[in-house]
Order: sequence, then C-alpha cells, then structure tokens
Amino acid sequence: MIPLNLRDAFASEQDLQEMIVSRRVCFDHNPFYVRDGSGSIVQIGFQLNLYAAFQDPKHLPSGEDTELRDLIGDLRRLCRVFFQSLDLLKPCEHPEPPMHRVMYAPERRFRAEVCLQIPIFDRVHYGAQPDRSLEELLATAECLLRQVGAQRRTWEDQQGAQTQRPDQCEDHVRAATGAS
Repeated sequence: MIPLNLRDAFASEQDLQEMIVSRRVCFDHNPFYVRDGSGSIVQIGFQLNLYAAFQDPKHLPSGEDTELRDLIGDLRRLCRVFFQSLDLLKPCEHPEPPMHRVMYAPERRFRAEVCLQIPIFDRVHYGAQPDRSLEELLATAECLLRQVGAQRRTWEDQQGAQTQRPDQCEDHVRAATGAS
C-alpha cells in the first residue's frame, strides 16, 4: 500500500473513498507529445486523465454550474493527495492540473463527466536529466488511484477482479525510484 497524505484535501481516507464512489472516478492515460526545436513531434511522457461523473448522466453544464465547480474541486483535491503522497512525482509536479473539460465518452456510456488532465513527462526536454522510468511513474500513479477506489477506463458498480495486489504497487514504486 502507498501511504496517503490527505493534508488540506480530505478529512479521512473514508471521505476520499466516498468521493471516489459518489463521483464514479475513472482514469486512463494517453501519450504526451510536444514539437521539438527541429519541428519533429516527440513523446516526452504521458497524460493521466481523471474522470468524474455528474449526478445526472445527461447533464449539460452551462454558465456558473455549481456541480461542475464541485466536480473540478473534488478532482483537484484528489490530485493534491496524489502529489503529496507520491514524492517520486515531484519532478512532474502540477498540484492543480491546468486543464479540464466536460466530455461524453462512449467507453463510459456517454455519461456527462469532467476530465482533469495531469501531465507526467520526461524533463530531459526541459533541461533536467530523467532519473526514473516514466512507465513506472505512470504505473505507480495508477496503483495509487486503484488503491483509493478509482477504476480504470469505466466505472462498474460491482468491482470484479480488477484489484491489484499491494506488492505489485510497491514493486512499481521501487522501480520508479531506483530503490532495491
């Protein structure tokens, strides 16, 4: 298990897990690309996507939508736990992810949801030496999300055998940090 740092985010782990369930939080990831100085497009990391559902799956947010503001706030509090708990992500730190959008994805039955995007990238392109495997960083981040109850790609009310053994998460942490 990855120890959670809930400071300034949630009163307890139970509060965090209740938010995850009530918002039906899911996650996935995509490659993160930039154009380099020569004009070539290169992958420098990943974009971890967090999704939280509106109560009404057909919701159309507009103007000063309070539920939209609440969803973004809940996902940002989850991100705070995420970055406080995973010291190894400090080189990728974005305590308040810069981008969110409302979407209706087919893999989640076109439910109304907010997507918050967290870049996890190789800083070698920004003047720093990469000192850990991005794939392991991503795997560790996804372990933490599963640990707190988020589900990969889609939300299923009856979680089956989707859980990952805690020792697998610890293996990812060790590999990402270079510890033995």
